[in-house]
Amino acid sequence: MSTTCCSSWRRGPSRPPRGPAPRRTMAHLSDVFAADLRSALAAEATSALRYTYFAQVAEIEGHTEIARLFTELADSVTCAVHGHLDVIRDATAPDDERRDIGETGLNLASSVAGALQDAGEVYPRLMTAAHEEGHADVASWLTTLTALKKRHTARLDAALESLTGAPSEAALTTAPGGTDV
Repeated sequence: MSTTCCSSWRRGPSRPPRGPAPRRTMAHLSDVFAADLRSALAAEATSALRYTYFAQVAEIEGHTEIARLFTELADSVTCAVHGHLDVIRDATAPDDERRDIGETGLNLASSVAGALQDAGEVYPRLMTAAHEEGHADVASWLTTLTALKKRHTARLDAALESLTGAPSEAALTTAPGGTDV
């Protein structure tokens, strides 16, 4: 079964995307509504990933029809996520310092910042907690994820530098928590 992405309203169902999607003029969201929309985005994104994971488990267990159901649901929910991202992008003023979704350069810079925070703050804090609670195996997994985030940061940063022709802030600084990227 093929799913049509719910953000196809921007370009019509029969035309493939070409270049940046046209921007719709939209009133800016209140801070409360924007926060609620970001919460809904996070919940939908989590659901999409859970459904994808559940599909893999069902497939491994030999439940192909259930795996297909979970895959279709994941695709559908992913479309809702894209729709939320479209609304957030279109309703955030270009000069708003909180704007973290937009054109490719901004998306790369936002991704670098997120990966830096994960590698420099989030995962080290979780590793410490895992060690304190005696979960060495979980701490080891988080160490692996920290290294992965550092590689993601480097790749994203290289793409940003390639796009802009100049090194990004991340390339010139150290990740939070004293970890070189």
